Amino acid sequence: MPVPVDDLITDEPFPVNPESVEYEVLSFLVTAHEYGFTPQEIAAQTGHSKATVSDTVAQLVENGLIKQTESVYYIEPWRVDKLTNRLRSLDAAVKLFEGPC
Repeated sequence: MPVPVDDLITDEPFPVNPESVEYEVLSFLVTAHEYGFTPQEIAAQTGHSKATVSDTVAQLVENGLIKQTESVYYIEPWRVDKLTNRLRSLDAAVKLFEGPC
């Protein structure tokens, strides 16, 4: 008997949209995954306000994409490859749909 594809998919949807603050912050943290950063440091690197970054990292922690220790946010080493692949997939999808009109 055929099995519906939805029953086969175990990954939850990726809760980050391309061209969003979440995407930019997550991309920065993945790129610099050897270190943890404060919201102020992330704001300086991404060009967003500290308040915006603080809200964003709180959402990323809630979604389980990054970790927090005191006021420092970071990517767990074992998650770097998976997150990198997810971000690249988002980039590829954006490029696919941005093609010539």
